[in-house]
Amino acid sequence: MSSELEVALAQVFRKKGKSSLAEKEFVFAASLDLRWFTPKEAQKFLEIGLESELLAMDGNKVKPTFDYKTADAPPGYKPTTDLLKSSAQPKGLFLKLVDVISTDKDIPKKTVISEVNDIQDRMNIETEVAVLVVARSHDVDIKEYLDEVEEGVAARYKKISRNS
Repeated sequence: MSSELEVALAQVFRKKGKSSLAEKEFVFAASLDLRWFTPKEAQKFLEIGLESELLAMDGNKVKPTFDYKTADAPPGYKPTTDLLKSSAQPKGLFLKLVDVISTDKDIPKKTVISEVNDIQDRMNIETEVAVLVVARSHDVDIKEYLDEVEEGVAARYKKISRNS
């Protein structure tokens, strides 16, 4: 059974008929197309999806890490307001690592994410691996996260290959 977050995220991709969306396209779909949220709330919805690791960044595209085609919603579905209360959502590894780099080196999070995206595009690697490269380039100690990154990437590949 799918969680409400999975169902809501799936509906965005189903509405657009695509398996990956640009960040702005996702926000636009959740706010203006589906009329669920304001653009600011839709951005938070996207962030919650990323934090919960139900969404992942693939270059500059947002992709679900689950089979969005099987997450059914009843006709006229609209997510509850509780969905945007991110305190109940676990913080994803990617954002944890961005926080570590940002805090340790006093770099704005957006700058760190931009560096990660550049590395990811140039090296064609997973987002979490790219954030480790960025951390290393700033001499931030990330040894404690290596196993978690390896497990997360491996689990995602297993999940994606099962849904293919």
